[in-house]
Amino acid sequence: MYKYILGILSVIALAGCYKDKGNYTYTELNAVSISGIDSSYSLLQGARLQIKPVLAFSKDASGDTSRYRYEWLAIAKVGGVPLGDRYDLATTRDLDISVTLPPSKDYAVYYRVTDKATGVMFKYVFNLTVSIVISKGLLVLSDVNGQARLDMLSEYPKKYTIYTDVLGMLGSTVPRNGAPVDVAVVSTGYYLSTAAGTHKINTNTFGWLPTYSISYEFQSRMPENMIAQRLVTTFGGVLCYSDGNLYVYSQAYQLRYNLPVNYLAESKEYFKISRHMGVHNRYMIPIILYDETNHRFIRYTAPNSECSLMPEGTLFNYRDPSKDLLYMTWNTYSNGMLFALLKDRATNKVTLARVNASADVLRQNSYDEMAATDIDKARLFAVDPVNGYVFYAVGGKLYEYDVSLKTAKLMLDRPGSEITLLNNASDGLVVGFYQLAGPAETGGSWEKYTVPPVNGPLELKESYQGFGKIVSWITKSS
Repeated sequence: MYKYILGILSVIALAGCYKDKGNYTYTELNAVSISGIDSSYSLLQGARLQIKPVLAFSKDASGDTSRYRYEWLAIAKVGGVPLGDRYDLATTRDLDISVTLPPSKDYAVYYRVTDKATGVMFKYVFNLTVSIVISKGLLVLSDVNGQARLDMLSEYPKKYTIYTDVLGMLGSTVPRNGAPVDVAVVSTGYYLSTAAGTHKINTNTFGWLPTYSISYEFQSRMPENMIAQRLVTTFGGVLCYSDGNLYVYSQAYQLRYNLPVNYLAESKEYFKISRHMGVHNRYMIPIILYDETNHRFIRYTAPNSECSLMPEGTLFNYRDPSKDLLYMTWNTYSNGMLFALLKDRATNKVTLARVNASADVLRQNSYDEMAATDIDKARLFAVDPVNGYVFYAVGGKLYEYDVSLKTAKLMLDRPGSEITLLNNASDGLVVGFYQLAGPAETGGSWEKYTVPPVNGPLELKESYQGFGKIVSWITKSS
């Protein structure tokens, strides 16, 4: 009996399953494929961006635009990841806009197409880099008939394109009347120094506000037109040299500029220092200064409020009162070395002093007279950090002094020109020439050379013309 009942129920169940097969209807969704968009775009701020995507619809041969919702949006990248601010660009099928996004940034741009009937969204993502002509490149400060002019070798639209008077071009109101002094980039920002004072400038726009005067970065009251002849990044902060005084901004200890640190506690006196300093910006080594009042080397360690005397020397007297400092620098040659050129006031002879200086070493290395052509007439110097050569300029001539051979070699000679700039880049020696016959607006050139070993001829790497009399330059990386 039970077997018959179970059999009947099984037949009924199977019949029900068979009938259920016809109860479901499967509809394929309308898919959208997007093409015709590049993977990345790089534009100047204010430039026009036009993109006409190619859309293909699997279930809509007509491509009726009213059936879809379109959206273009950009998200700023932070560390290469789109985690920053969001910007809505357009709600049209095609993109045709003037790019107003903040410059000097990368963005992930999303193009989204949504089928209104189903609510299903399809997207395409691409990269957009927005720049302005001052985003990246080299800033070059020139003297043009006694007035400061800031030019730029920009990486946009190609490396390098020269733009003269970028401050005027961008409508910047930063005070810049009178002669140029310096352009500098330190850990606190970009600064322009002219006879009108030292002022920070906005990184992205070069805009300016009255509170951008460096005097506002001081605890003590300073003139709003204060001029910093030199700003240098050091370990944990910034050194500000102004009119023989040294001020320290310590970011590590959250200390603003205050009273000058060129003070000796032993004698309770302030003294005037040289603008030339032995300083490194990555390691905490003693900063070597030169006391021009008493003709001696002085040691300073940030963020102290005072200096200390140098120890006794083994090769020369750190406190020789008969000499004046012509030039001093520290670089990575021989694991860290201080180079100082001293001129005897009575004989005009120039002596080169070298000191091994690092975090745990302060040892005099050599002290020799430089029997070099016209060295007493030189005003511009540089030291190659790889070979230890000392370069110096006299008029339009550039000499290379080999410390080991104790000989000077003429490396460049530009008759009718004057060398107005001489310093090191990370990958070579930079020389600024100026044609004495002018024209004042375009007579200057910026040139970079590779320094070969064994006194080989300098190899020209880059050369750009169209500047005034160049006095300073920096790299602008953002």
